[in-house]
Amino acid sequence: MRKISVYLIDDHHVLRQAVVEMLQSEGDIVVSGQAGDARTGIDAIAVEKPDIVILDLKMPGMSGLAAIGEILRVAPKTGIIVFTMYANPAYVWETTNAGASGYVLKSASKDDLLRAVRAVHAGAGYLQAEVTKPLLRRLAQDARAAGQKASLTSRELQVLECLAEGQSNKVIAGNLSITEDTVKAHLKSLYEKLGASDRAHAVAISLRQQLIE
Repeated sequence: MRKISVYLIDDHHVLRQAVVEMLQSEGDIVVSGQAGDARTGIDAIAVEKPDIVILDLKMPGMSGLAAIGEILRVAPKTGIIVFTMYANPAYVWETTNAGASGYVLKSASKDDLLRAVRAVHAGAGYLQAEVTKPLLRRLAQDARAAGQKASLTSRELQVLECLAEGQSNKVIAGNLSITEDTVKAHLKSLYEKLGASDRAHAVAISLRQQLIE
């Protein structure tokens, strides 16, 4: 029986070695290579074309999120499992939209990671149970927000445009000739009206509702 070939990209050397040893102990899995940064990993993956890539999300240089598209470009049949300490539903959403097939927390059990490898290799997706509930909650919030277009004041729309440009509270305050406390008050109102949890979420909802361009 052909073994599942896995390539691991993670900048934490000790953790990487532990995962490699764990995977190698399984009779149906072989680790074809490993790298401590995304760029080195992508170059190797382009040649090796592994079945699965286990990918850290936060790394120096190119992030795991940015690497997903590059991996799929050089190895389109390779399944990608994000392996991270971050349970933020925004990360789950962004990485799956980018093309990842699995999302597993570093706090997961050995069995969780092995299930993810085998499921993704079989053509399925895999979300660890601990990230599924917050993701569903986030999707429900987005659905409610999409179903009812928010009514914003002209000043709130100005603040929203500034958010979309990535401006800090201090810069927004200077551009709109208001205090930072006033900016914070507008942000609080925006989050409540949009059903948003943070700045990026507010901008995403506003773009979907065509409140801003």
